[in-house]
Amino acid sequence: MRISTSVVGLAGFVAGAIGTHLATVHAQGPGVDVFQCRNYVLMDGAGHKRGEWKMDPSGQPVLRLFDAQGRVTWQAGKAGTQLLHEP
Repeated sequence: MRISTSVVGLAGFVAGAIGTHLATVHAQGPGVDVFQCRNYVLMDGAGHKRGEWKMDPSGQPVLRLFDAQGRVTWQAGKAGTQLLHEP
């Protein structure tokens, strides 16, 4: 169940980041309705990348989760959802 917890955590992080940014943008000026970013990176307390949400080289969105050693454990993209190795 670690994957499910990671997915929920990543979704919460993304929602929080978007909500925080949108509130800041609206406070700076009315009429801004779009939040844009090329990629999001989730880091753990030690500074290691544990997740990313970005565009792949072909222009398709991809979501990846990483283990403590930096290996991709789960990803979702155009090819579907894949569990790549057990954490």
